[in-house]
Amino acid sequence: MAQPTMLPESAAEKPSQTEDRPAPRWFSGRAMMLALLLAPVTAYWSSDQLVDVIFSLMVPPVILTLIVAVANLVVRRVAPKWALTEGELIIFYAMHTVMGAICAEWMNVINPYIHAYAFYHNIDSRFDKYINPYTNRWFFISPDDADKFTDYRNGGFGFRHFLSRLPLWWPYIFSWTVLVTFICSAMLCINSLMRDEWCNREKLAFPIIQLPMAIVQMGAGRSKLWQSKLFVIPFVVMFAIDMLNGFHFIYPSLPLINVRFIGDLSSFFQSPPFNAIGWTPIGLFPYMAVIGFFMPTDLLFSCIFFFFFRKGMQVFTYAIGYTESAGVFGGGGLVPSPPYFSEQSWGAFLALFCTSAWVARNYLGGVWHQILHGGGDGSGVPHRIAFAGLLVSIAGIGGIGLFIGIPLWMVAFETLLFLAFSVALTRMRAQIGAPSHEMAFMGPNQMLVDFAGTGALSQAGISRMVTTFHIFNRIHRTHPMPHQLEAMKLGDTAKLNQRALFIAILIATVVGSILGHMVYISTGYHYAVKNPGGETAGVVDTLINKHQPPNSVAIAFVLLGFLVVLGLDFIRFRIPGFALHPAGFALAMNFGLDYFWTGLIIVWLVKLFVERYYGLKGHNKLHQVALGIILAEFCAEAIWSTYAMATHQATYSISINGRLGWNQ
Repeated sequence: MAQPTMLPESAAEKPSQTEDRPAPRWFSGRAMMLALLLAPVTAYWSSDQLVDVIFSLMVPPVILTLIVAVANLVVRRVAPKWALTEGELIIFYAMHTVMGAICAEWMNVINPYIHAYAFYHNIDSRFDKYINPYTNRWFFISPDDADKFTDYRNGGFGFRHFLSRLPLWWPYIFSWTVLVTFICSAMLCINSLMRDEWCNREKLAFPIIQLPMAIVQMGAGRSKLWQSKLFVIPFVVMFAIDMLNGFHFIYPSLPLINVRFIGDLSSFFQSPPFNAIGWTPIGLFPYMAVIGFFMPTDLLFSCIFFFFFRKGMQVFTYAIGYTESAGVFGGGGLVPSPPYFSEQSWGAFLALFCTSAWVARNYLGGVWHQILHGGGDGSGVPHRIAFAGLLVSIAGIGGIGLFIGIPLWMVAFETLLFLAFSVALTRMRAQIGAPSHEMAFMGPNQMLVDFAGTGALSQAGISRMVTTFHIFNRIHRTHPMPHQLEAMKLGDTAKLNQRALFIAILIATVVGSILGHMVYISTGYHYAVKNPGGETAGVVDTLINKHQPPNSVAIAFVLLGFLVVLGLDFIRFRIPGFALHPAGFALAMNFGLDYFWTGLIIVWLVKLFVERYYGLKGHNKLHQVALGIILAEFCAEAIWSTYAMATHQATYSISINGRLGWNQ
């Protein structure tokens, strides 16, 4: 049985005397209006600068909340009655973090595909052979209609032209927004049902929210973090480094203080089988590493341990003869190969889902009683309403699948599996505070192939499922569900009315989808569009032409990953203080730690030293240092991102990817 993890009360930076504050209004129209007024900024920033939104704590919502919080401090001095409360600042952040998540990876794998199959069917024969005969005209442009969008394909037009052509796009925007809203509302309802369990009963650590919490408390006048030398000095030093590096990028004659990639461990292992460790970058990335100061120590150690355990498995697999493997991850090609990391990851996440339900079994019993008979504490959305919303959302996803011609069993399989994965990922991030959780094309498609084989899948069903539900099977770096729960946790710290927050998040979902589409479409009219369709076409081609029976070996590795998590939980329950946590195994078995494992090791060693010799007082000081470093990097990134957006030139980035390429 999984044991909930939590930081010490002082380490978690809990607000003091929250019970003494007056209860906020049920609904704050002005906070929502302010969030919607600035929504286009987050939408454009998140869509145009993906490097700023490919990790757990995204830059745009943090920086916009910081700007509003600082402005609110001025308002508090000049006209206190007009100042926003802490709860209203949380609503603002919640809406922008949810919009940013949708406008980032999700919109990146939805909008460009609307046109790709029609515009480039003469270039890629797979489009007309496997995809265009089965696409639905509410979701994808038909080749017969491609001539209506010649100006969009060629580009060279301004914003006014985009507005005049927008009516052509509304059917597609509407259809995709409905689908995205159903998916996100299902996740939101699950979070609403589980909020009290995860936030208040298990008291999960929520490391990712520490900086947003500090910002909103500062904006509400409840914190004077900027007066602490432990915050200011690291902020100034880190900001100066990032600005210097940014100027070095533009003027190479200036010095560089490299805090990103500083080497590759694989360069020291040239001979087999040790060269099988593959790309193992030595990267610092301070803003990601210092999140480890907020992470429970056992979870931090577990991430590091299982990262090297995974690399050892790669070497062992090569040593026993699997030298021609298709790759350590199944990926978009859906070709399982030793050591079956995608399958192990799936087993681990399914086990995390099951253990989270087991830990919460008594709570879920009470929830079910309230669903059947009503009642509740009145602090949030009634469980009966949330459960009904969940059923309606799942039915809506299934209805859309049937409407476009996907067999019901395929829609149900992929949707329920994706939601189970989403629950496990959300709870894991609340526990572990993973700075990034890149899952390397891990999705239900992999499990569908492993368990059902390809013989049971029709060509039409394969084509429609892969193209329409591509978001289920990508990388999951900006998955919306963890952002929803973290917003709810922030609301709990300020005793914010959760019903108002629920509505705000739902509105942000719809607005984020609409604005994200509009940003991509307007950019297309200006700069012309590209062809990303080869990725999904390759998956469809593989599933149709590489006939595979159910893969018993792959299934065995799913079971292995499942049993490892159960075994680790079993040991932790019986041996207090056991250092290895199953959440670390689930995260490390895929690609979530490869960029910044070096920084985590440094932070872990520093944290051990401080905790041993300085105790909780030293621990709290580390938190102030971490907040200063993260905020400094985000402020510098905001400057360089603004310059890049204004000039359309590449600039320095603090991100794990660069503006000139993923491995810059």
